[in-house]
Amino acid sequence: MALVPLLWVGWSDGLTARQTKPKLIMEPTSGEIRSSDADSLEPELAILFIGVSLVLGLICRHLLKGTRVPYTVALLILGIALGAAEYGTGGNLHALGDSIELWSNISPNLILFVFLPALLFESSFSMEVHQIKRCVVQMVLLAGPGVVISTFCTGALIWYTFPYSWSWSISSLLGGLLSATDPVAVVALLKELGASKKLNTLIEGESLMNDGTAIVIFHLFLNLVLGKSFTGEAVFIYLARVALGGVALGAAFGIISVLWLGLVFNDTVIEIALTLTASYLAYYTVFRVLDGWSGFSHIDY
Repeated sequence: MALVPLLWVGWSDGLTARQTKPKLIMEPTSGEIRSSDADSLEPELAILFIGVSLVLGLICRHLLKGTRVPYTVALLILGIALGAAEYGTGGNLHALGDSIELWSNISPNLILFVFLPALLFESSFSMEVHQIKRCVVQMVLLAGPGVVISTFCTGALIWYTFPYSWSWSISSLLGGLLSATDPVAVVALLKELGASKKLNTLIEGESLMNDGTAIVIFHLFLNLVLGKSFTGEAVFIYLARVALGGVALGAAFGIISVLWLGLVFNDTVIEIALTLTASYLAYYTVFRVLDGWSGFSHIDY
C-alpha cells in the first residue's frame, strides 16, 4: 500500500523546483478556469507511472530481503532519483516523463483522499486494544503537550537558523507543520526490525491522535500570519470540536458499520466493501463537517 505514496513523495521532491511547464490539469484562477495542455497527453499514460512504481517496489523488496537496509528507504531514494532525472532531462523521458508530468500536477488533496483513509483505517484496525489501554496516557501527552512543545522548539530553531528574516508567527507555522508526525514508513520499518508492540502502539497511536492539535496550531498561526483576529474562546471551541467531533463522527460511522455487518452472514464482498466504504465516507464527512465548524474565520487554501 505504501509503494506508490513513497515514490510519489520522492519524485515530487525532485520536481519541486520545476515550475516552468504549463499545468496539465485545469485549476481555478481568480474565478476562472485556466486552460492547460492536458489534451495533448493521453490519460492512459497515468497507468505507466503506477506500473513502474510497483515494479521498482517489487525489485527493491526482492533484492533487499534479508539485508539490514529497509526497502522503504530505497523506494524514497528511487523516487527522488526519478524526479531528479525527469527534471534534469527537461522532460525528455518520453512516455514515462509524460506519465510523471500527469501525476505531478494532480492536486495533493486528491492524493490524500485516495491513500490516507485506507492507511489510517489500517493503522487503527491493526492496533491491539489492551496495548492502547497501557499506552493511552503517553499517547495523550505526546499528542497534546508534546506537539505544542515540539512546535515552539522547532519554530525557535527555524527562527534562529533560517536566513529569511521570518517572523515568529511564520516560523511557528512551519514548526507546527513539521511537528505533526505521520510515521507510516517508520512503523513499517519497526515491524520489520522486530520492535516491541508497545513501541509500535505508542508511535502509531500518537500519530493518530496528534492531528487535532496540529490542525488547531496550524489555523492559529496561519490566522496570525494573515493578520486575522480570534479569541481564546474560539481556539478552545475549535480544539474541542476537532478532537471530540472527529471521535463522535468516527464512532457513529463505526456503530452503523458494525450493525450492518451484524446482518451479513458469510459474504466477504459486502464485508470488505462496507469496511472500505465506511473509512472513506467517514474521512470525507469529518473533513467537511469539521471544516465548517471552524471557530476561526474561513480560510481558502
